[in-house]
Amino acid sequence: MITSTIGFAVHILMSSYRILAPVAQILEYVLPYRNMATKAIEGKINFNTKHLGKGDPLPPYNGKLRVYNMRYCPFAQRTILVLNAKQIDYEVVNIDLKNKPEWLKSKSPLGKVPSIEVKEGVCIYESLITAEYLDEAYPQRPLLPKDPVAKAFDKIIVEVSAPIYTMFMKIFYKPETITPEIISAYHGALDNIQDELKKRGTKFLGGSEPGYADYMIWPWFERLRECEKIEDKCAIDPKQYKLLVEYINNMLEDPAVSQYLVPSQAFFNLLDSYREGKSVNYDELLTA
Repeated sequence: MITSTIGFAVHILMSSYRILAPVAQILEYVLPYRNMATKAIEGKINFNTKHLGKGDPLPPYNGKLRVYNMRYCPFAQRTILVLNAKQIDYEVVNIDLKNKPEWLKSKSPLGKVPSIEVKEGVCIYESLITAEYLDEAYPQRPLLPKDPVAKAFDKIIVEVSAPIYTMFMKIFYKPETITPEIISAYHGALDNIQDELKKRGTKFLGGSEPGYADYMIWPWFERLRECEKIEDKCAIDPKQYKLLVEYINNMLEDPAVSQYLVPSQAFFNLLDSYREGKSVNYDELLTA
């Protein structure tokens, strides 16, 4: 009887091991990321680090979540906004996209930013993917709704805001190519966002504070605020878009947004450099 009992216990232990061993391996891989999720920002993040280029060595990995960034890039800004909103501790490594360092493709195979290094040698890239990853891996202050339908509609907002980005890019590079169709699509996107705000009846698309959709579309609005100073075609009429203008002003006061704003003069200096084909001073804010 004792022998059979012991045999049964050994069988249970061995079965449990076979079940739990793979789980332990998964946890060993995932826990480093989850542990980072509990860390709040320790001190102020330095956004304005030197933009590294050819010949610059790859900074040694220090164990902290790292963002490969370009200070003026609207796509990389999406990732920064999510990190700021969740108050995650992270490190910024800025990249000179006109003179890329040789090691960049080992961190971002497409040679673009953003890319986040979540563990040494483990990088996730593309702005919408990094944002969704961070929202899943770092549970504090969820940005995407849990409800699948609500989540889908937030992602739709981001997709249909594309004409706003198109308008910005036309103004930034070739304002003479702005057509009536582009203007019409631009206003259609503005109408859609304002209609969503009316329908939801909330301060932000995400509710009482910004969520995923807000942070994913904000970079275009920040830049168009500057562009409308030199191009009337992108101006947002405060009468026609009263609710949208109020929304933009509210976004400007959000801490995740306000701490990362680019000063107007730096934006226009960048614009002049691109339009005139001059060398770009990505590090202007180092001495600002």
